[in-house]
Amino acid sequence: MQIHVEQVHFAYPNGVKALNGVSLVIQPGEKVALVGENGSGKSTLARHLNGLLRPDAGRVRVGDWQTIEHSPAQMASRVAYVFQNPDEQLFRRRVWDEVAFGPQNLGQPPAQVRAQVEQALAALDLSSVSDLNPRDLGYSGRRRVALASALAMHTPVLVFDEPTAGLDDNELAALSEVVTSLHRQGKTVLVISHDLDFLAENVDRLVLMRQGEVVLDAPAPQFFGQQALLERSGLAAPQMVRLSQCLGQSPLAITVEEVLADLGQERSNRSK
Repeated sequence: MQIHVEQVHFAYPNGVKALNGVSLVIQPGEKVALVGENGSGKSTLARHLNGLLRPDAGRVRVGDWQTIEHSPAQMASRVAYVFQNPDEQLFRRRVWDEVAFGPQNLGQPPAQVRAQVEQALAALDLSSVSDLNPRDLGYSGRRRVALASALAMHTPVLVFDEPTAGLDDNELAALSEVVTSLHRQGKTVLVISHDLDFLAENVDRLVLMRQGEVVLDAPAPQFFGQQALLERSGLAAPQMVRLSQCLGQSPLAITVEEVLADLGQERSNRSK
């Protein structure tokens, strides 16, 4: 389901211009990240995809639907959105009920809802706390509940807003597996994050925003090679990219596996 953003402008009621002619196309099944400083327009743009915000000018299309022609409730069948702050999203008294809310509202049969909920809970290691109140969980637990709520909806597009905040290494590994699984299923994943190390390992394309405009849109290796532009935008390259630069590797390696593979190849060439 293609996402097509065409010359979108948007200003908040207080007059702050958040988007200034943004155009973007995301193909079905892509893993894409929106990055940039706070206030650059990332979350504002993402909230146009499920109809929470409507453009002042321009248009947003998800598949064959224009978002201005459908309610947020209708758009939820195509785009699942995980808010940056999970406490803005959680409202049920039981984890299981929270995760089930989305698919139930989409009118899915009870047996299908049950299967999707159990699958989402297992993916984020929440099965053992399914009967607890989400508010009784720590921050990372509440964040995982919010993520599971999106997974359970089985939408073709998922938007994760700062999903890595507050997660430990094991939880980050589980989130990486979730992103990989969604990609294998052909779903589109859009991640908004400042965590460039996570993005280097988990997305294929990055879009840099600044002052409501797209200033760079490129596959990960080319994106991270634009060091000067990233620094001007307040971003530091991932650790593996910096290591690869120090080692003089070309093209740049962006993951641990790529750095090691390049070192192995270099060692092999020396031995010949």
